[in-house]
Amino acid sequence: MATDKKELTEGRKTFFVVPDLSLMPEEFVPSFFARGFEVYYLMDDQYLDMASKVNVIFSLFPDVIIFFNTDRRLNGLQWPAFVRELKSKHKEKARLGVLCGKAIGEEALRVMERTYLYDIGIHCGCIPLEYRKSRNLAILDGVLTANEAKGRRSSLRAICGPTCTLNFPLRGRLYRAFVRDVSISHFSCEFDGPDPGLEMYEKVDDIQMKLGGIICAVNAVVYTKRALGEVLLYVFVFRDSRGRDGLDAEMFAKINGFVHEHFDESVRSLVRKGFEEELSKRRESKSPSAGSTKKGADSHNAT
Repeated sequence: MATDKKELTEGRKTFFVVPDLSLMPEEFVPSFFARGFEVYYLMDDQYLDMASKVNVIFSLFPDVIIFFNTDRRLNGLQWPAFVRELKSKHKEKARLGVLCGKAIGEEALRVMERTYLYDIGIHCGCIPLEYRKSRNLAILDGVLTANEAKGRRSSLRAICGPTCTLNFPLRGRLYRAFVRDVSISHFSCEFDGPDPGLEMYEKVDDIQMKLGGIICAVNAVVYTKRALGEVLLYVFVFRDSRGRDGLDAEMFAKINGFVHEHFDESVRSLVRKGFEEELSKRRESKSPSAGSTKKGADSHNAT
């Protein structure tokens, strides 16, 4: 699976920090992706404190929305003070919201709203989640929509590698191509061999698409084609079995799963590297040699 760092870092991302998995389980995430929202869960661990993790997220991605589950208590972190600090440090880049369970009660919820919405001035809401997780998917979908969490993208597009291919029969010949990128609405490809000479809006049936280990049988219509150097790139729009734009349910689930996995693996790898670099800096600053060097430098400056 290919990784395009620019593609990974530039799209708008939403992070839910220490979410309550009983109210919003991880199965929600592919559903968010299917709706065009690039969503990740950020959990705590013993290696790096959450404040440092969140600051790494801000350093990696220029366009993020972050929701904090304030019901969760973390050692050494007070949510109002932390959120206020982020708001002050990152200014308009700090698109922040908070989540809580309805079980905290109406009075506590009013106190939270006064604290976060009016006192601190967060912009992305103070969201009480229902007792039933099935209801929360719709609530969160509305919250993400209201906060324009899709950014400029209508659907999420995965950049593909050499293991992503397709073939289809046409006019007595089998054509093969490499898939360059794919979303739940469209894909682009370059043909391995002769150009099939497809016309604009021509429909192609019985396309067998291989996305890594996933095999999909789809139909599509030529949307556009353009030359990239010596390569002719075709862009197709998916058509379902009834001839409508889109995919049948089974293929939708497969391709959405592939897109979600692509982003999840690639972004998590990027985030993990950022966390490791932060930990490495801390180890270096605490090492005896680092301390000796700093002491020597301080002595030299003093003289």
